[in-house]
Amino acid sequence: MSTATVEAGLTGTLSPHDYATKAMPHWSELYGPGAVYQDIDFVSVSFATDEDKAAALIPKELELVPIPPLPGQAAASLIFAKYRECDLGPYMEMIVSIPVLHKGQLYLYVPAIYVDTDSALTAGREMGGYPKKLAQITMRNYGNTFLSHISRGPAQKKTADPNFSDLASSSVTRGGKLFSVPLPAHKAVQLPFPYNLLLPMPAATGKPQDYVLSTIGLRRLPGIGPGPDGVAGSTVLQLVSTPWHVTKAEVYAGDAASMELYPSKEDPIGQLLPFNSVLGAFILRGDMYTKAAEWAVVEDLKKNKAK
Repeated sequence: MSTATVEAGLTGTLSPHDYATKAMPHWSELYGPGAVYQDIDFVSVSFATDEDKAAALIPKELELVPIPPLPGQAAASLIFAKYRECDLGPYMEMIVSIPVLHKGQLYLYVPAIYVDTDSALTAGREMGGYPKKLAQITMRNYGNTFLSHISRGPAQKKTADPNFSDLASSSVTRGGKLFSVPLPAHKAVQLPFPYNLLLPMPAATGKPQDYVLSTIGLRRLPGIGPGPDGVAGSTVLQLVSTPWHVTKAEVYAGDAASMELYPSKEDPIGQLLPFNSVLGAFILRGDMYTKAAEWAVVEDLKKNKAK
């Protein structure tokens, strides 16, 4: 069988600086090296779940934080967020997080997370290792009541319902103010139970400081071709930490909190992490930022496995 001869044309002129340093597509980057978030609503409901189910969602390098009064139970949180102004563009988000320890350091591990824009999805998956998926997310507040809901279309077929399949919802009433950010310079904030567990407070530093939420994600990039590093394996497998600096905010107690995780065949978070009871809730309204220069690989699981 003969092969036709094809004459070569111009050599590509795309700058290595562009394709090596810019997010894809380089001609219309979906995200930059960090983001500033302003005028946000952040509604978190912490709940008790089965300890063995939570452990099945985290890698062995992480440890759950026990709940002494509730043997056999672990904590998790259902979080809805509205980012009205952001470098990624405004977007909505739903997060499921699990408090964990990595070598004694407290983080929020994220086994499930949903957004409603492609820029937020790609930045989270490519940089932070967050398993982001697209969904329809709504947040409404009527006076002091915050109602949040997420639904997602099935992958195999469309349904008559334009909202597709419900995944989760929450209802929280804003209570009294717990604290403000920046945090006071000379005296650490003391919170009553259960907020002292939901919102761990740093020691005073002598200067006003941000409130930092530290998350951790499992970043995986599949390989190409056969072999252990091929499509069935990973060329990158890392635990990545991301600090989120809340710079200006009012944080309120969440009263009369309720939530529900709905059964779903394609997004079975409700089955994987069952909701047993509400532990507490809070509402945060304010500003925050994160920057890639502060993100860190806290453990390279691929290198560890090779040793």
